[in-house]
Amino acid sequence: MELEHLLAKAESLAYRISSELNGQPLPADPRACAAIGCLTVAQQHHSAIIILLRNDMPVHASAFALIRHQIETAFNALWLWYCAGDDEVERFLQDGSGKSVRQLVAQVDGVLSGREGAEAAIIRAHWSQLSDFVFSGERRIRHWLESNEIDAIYAEDAVAELVDLSNSIAELGRATYRSLSGTADKDELPLPVRGQAAN
Repeated sequence: MELEHLLAKAESLAYRISSELNGQPLPADPRACAAIGCLTVAQQHHSAIIILLRNDMPVHASAFALIRHQIETAFNALWLWYCAGDDEVERFLQDGSGKSVRQLVAQVDGVLSGREGAEAAIIRAHWSQLSDFVFSGERRIRHWLESNEIDAIYAEDAVAELVDLSNSIAELGRATYRSLSGTADKDELPLPVRGQAAN
């Protein structure tokens, strides 16, 4: 039942983040608008992962595929806010960043590494999981290599790890939104603990 508990917490987190972001006015700054757009897409991926896993017939492979997109869009937001030059922001608005997920994560980590703040703390707390998914190839096929039979249902610990990482990326998105909207100091996020979403 640990997985069901994790999924219930993930769903609660998704609702809280959605209520915080939805309906807020967009800033005039193109950099902030582009970053917020990415954060909104990343939040939608988080919600979709929960829906796929809570379905009566869970769709594990698709949920695992979506985590990469959630990471990519969240780190595009971080890259836009902390790393991109003005010309890169303009190019992003026309054609995207042109960077791989590895490049985005490495560049953002290079800028935030050693800094204080919720974003840097969340990245540090989940660096092992994050780098495993981004730098170690496609983890989702491991299920097929370790199984002795065809089965679309993944092991509960693998799915729990996915939910935990998805939640941490959602928390990272919320921290980034607070940073770029100037609300970070009003309600600082505690570090997420495995299996527990921040309130």
